[in-house]
Amino acid sequence: MTKQVAIIGGGLTGMSAADALTARGVRCTLYEREATLGGLAGSFQVDGAWLERFYHHLFTSDTAMAELIERLGYGHLLEWLPTSNSYYAGGIYRLSTPFDLLRFKRIGLLDRIRLGLLYVKTMFVNDWRPLEEITARDWLIRMAGANVYHAVWEPLLRSKFGAYADQVAAVWIWNKLKLRGSSRGKKQEERLGYVRGGFGQVIVAWEQDLRKRGVDVQLETPVEHIVVKDGGAVGVEAGGAFHAYDAVLVTTAPSILCDLTPDLPGDYADALRAIPYLANVCLVMRLDRSLSNTYWLNVGEPDIPFTGVIEHTNMQRPEDYGGAHLVYISRYLTAEDPVFSMTKEQVLDSYLPYLQRMFRGFERSWVQELWAWRERYTQPVIGLHYSQRKPSFQTPVGGLWLSCMAQVYPEDRGMNYAVVFGRKVAEEMMADERRDATSNGSTTSD
Repeated sequence: MTKQVAIIGGGLTGMSAADALTARGVRCTLYEREATLGGLAGSFQVDGAWLERFYHHLFTSDTAMAELIERLGYGHLLEWLPTSNSYYAGGIYRLSTPFDLLRFKRIGLLDRIRLGLLYVKTMFVNDWRPLEEITARDWLIRMAGANVYHAVWEPLLRSKFGAYADQVAAVWIWNKLKLRGSSRGKKQEERLGYVRGGFGQVIVAWEQDLRKRGVDVQLETPVEHIVVKDGGAVGVEAGGAFHAYDAVLVTTAPSILCDLTPDLPGDYADALRAIPYLANVCLVMRLDRSLSNTYWLNVGEPDIPFTGVIEHTNMQRPEDYGGAHLVYISRYLTAEDPVFSMTKEQVLDSYLPYLQRMFRGFERSWVQELWAWRERYTQPVIGLHYSQRKPSFQTPVGGLWLSCMAQVYPEDRGMNYAVVFGRKVAEEMMADERRDATSNGSTTSD
């Protein structure tokens, strides 16, 4: 019987799994290498308010996260706010409503109509399986035409996925379009959810709740090795010592599972390592003034090295952060890219010419404070036929489980699905135990 479980990774998936398993009477130890929980949703403080290291918000369909926020006592701070979406290509074009599309002079009128119809047609595509058979490139050309693809979508795909851009399956872009469309109200105005004061306060409250319910939270404690004996996981090595467990759940990237478990079957480990992951560097600037009036600015100029500019305080109030204007600059890249190892000042210096091109009058002196956050595993590349490559929760090693963003498919990663998939893996772990118990009981009765 599974009485004690080690959970590796203190992001939202690990926290969610610990929450669900504890509710079923399982004792959990949560191992996290960082000093705080949250993973990619981890936060830091700016003038007493929490701010995510990597930008986060909720869509109206993110009901699991919204329910968790309510349960932890922060529902009254969850706001659904109108936001503005824009596109940079030699200038800033607002693209928040159908009327904005008609003014998007980057492409001709007929192509603007095709671009608008793409969003409408996407809402009527309910079966994602055929989209596994076609790349995002070919699907977008089929749905909106080559002009729209090359002028609008190709720069965005190449900016995010680099050398992988032509390999991304249509499932991925379809999900993005459908998700954003689902957050639009009757006036076609997108509304996104955010907890006033930051999601960090929710994570702190969740950690406190888990500790009260008996979860052993081990911060700044990286697991060095998963110990396998007779084909089953029997515990972990952490802090130079062995700790025995009935099961081990890994909630980090698949490659990390391979690194921690040399005893994995070779073909299984090869399949996990074959799933490409992009890294991310997120530069956060505290400015003395606003850059623009848009919240989310997609960058469609091929020579600009970052993917998006997200002005957080165009959704939240600057006064909540001491009057500061807070801006994220996001860049997806490989871990081998020199930018991944740069200091925050070096990253900003490399971006300055582009920021000055995009935002009139921009000067280094506008930046009052600067942070640079980086993570090696932030975006799995979803290629063709991914359902055939997606790892299952249960590994070939008995008692060893995996739940990570590479399994959130056909949906895309995010806080909501981290919570959902933490619960799902917990349910499957308990169901597997019930099957074993039934099997053993049948054998005994025979």
